[in-house]
Amino acid sequence: MTSPFLLRKSALGAAALAFALTFGVASPAAAQSAQVTLDIVGTDFTGTIPIATGPRPVFDGTLCDAGSNTSTPITALVDASDKFEFNVQSNYDEGLKDFIVTAIDVDEADSTHQWNIYVNGELITNGGCHTPVASGDKIKFALESIV
Repeated sequence: MTSPFLLRKSALGAAALAFALTFGVASPAAAQSAQVTLDIVGTDFTGTIPIATGPRPVFDGTLCDAGSNTSTPITALVDASDKFEFNVQSNYDEGLKDFIVTAIDVDEADSTHQWNIYVNGELITNGGCHTPVASGDKIKFALESIV
């Protein structure tokens, strides 16, 4: 199923996003889940998704739960990817013991751009599986220039 919340900038305009948000849906609540808002800001792929998320295995089966059985930015991204069928790719960084997002749909990190993660407007410092999130939090994945 294609998400009404996700847009390829070249294909749809702001009016379509406003319409989609009016009729938003969230995934069914699960035990220990959090209802969050996920913003994806890429070059060609962008969207805002209200999503229920919870601690779960991600990518290669590694449990992503911030070490305290809680939802994380990565679980929100993977839950949205599963529900709305868009591609997410990552690499596991052994030093960080966490996943580094390398692509969301058509937007890929490269030598000059990386996917940064923000929770409630603050750039995270603990990694996407090590940062807990709670209901009402706003999570943003933004493809940004490497400084």
